[in-house]
Amino acid sequence: MMPSKDELRRDFLCTANERPIFTLEEARAQGPLGPASIAIGAFDGVHAGHRELIDRTVSEARSCGRAAYAVTFDPDPDQVVSHHPVDHLLPMKDRLRLLSASGADGVIVVPFTRELAALNHVSFFEDVLFGACTVEAIHVGSDFRLGAGGASDVSVIRAWGVERGINVFGHDLVTDAGSPISATRIRRYLAQGDVRSAAQELGRRYAVSGTVCAGRHEGTGFGFPTANIEVSHGIQLPLDGVYAGLAAVDGTAWPAAINVGLPPTFSDHPESARLEANLIGFTGELYGRDCALAFDRRIRPSMRFDSTEELISTVLGNIEDIRATFGEGGVRFDR
Repeated sequence: MMPSKDELRRDFLCTANERPIFTLEEARAQGPLGPASIAIGAFDGVHAGHRELIDRTVSEARSCGRAAYAVTFDPDPDQVVSHHPVDHLLPMKDRLRLLSASGADGVIVVPFTRELAALNHVSFFEDVLFGACTVEAIHVGSDFRLGAGGASDVSVIRAWGVERGINVFGHDLVTDAGSPISATRIRRYLAQGDVRSAAQELGRRYAVSGTVCAGRHEGTGFGFPTANIEVSHGIQLPLDGVYAGLAAVDGTAWPAAINVGLPPTFSDHPESARLEANLIGFTGELYGRDCALAFDRRIRPSMRFDSTEELISTVLGNIEDIRATFGEGGVRFDR
């Protein structure tokens, strides 16, 4: 059966109780935001470890009668300092939206540049961030590093904080199966096709979103029309293969058979897409519409078929498998 509406809202990033998102310039322009505890990070994925860090920041701030803010960077630092940036788990707009609904009083977005990356921790806090809010406590993960070459670790930042009456907390990382949860590990699970382990550490099914574009137009004739989804460059996709999942269009979720990677049988076709889905039970036009896909489990690897009959039989069998899990009807979840 289909997941509950609450589960679907979680998977498709429907947020509530969002708080303000301030650029550094906006926060400075209206004057410092006041005494605050801050959690700092790139927060790619806003996974279970990130949410725990923010929860601890909010709890400490409330006990001291001050506000709590999540401080993050745009663009992601990896895109600026790395010669080979990794694909990310969330586009920045979704990252900021989840942070704004995390329970903190707001989000402060610091523009990340090569010049900023070259600053030491003293310059970053005193010359950059202190103009946005009056920092009284800093919360980071125990592996946090700041400044050129990651020179400033928690112990260095804590020593600086002691001199200025600022508490610096380096929290132990949240673990799963004995190892720390991290965006890197989640990306590794996705690269292996292990979307269930990724979901365990994200706290939700991994989802991507994009726009439906024209494709090969062959699926309809085969009995399983597919929507080709164009996803933003730089977003992580799971390992090539076929997945059981869910597709969301205009606030309604449908069971979906999702293919990741160029289908080997049609790899030479100029209109083959790297991401396509059959929305089970859906009828209607999808071209040009936004569509999000959430991955539940990997069914099989990509394969080349010796005949059209073998392809049709295999794909229809996959669809029946997914129909047995999730049914066929759509579920409205955005209200």
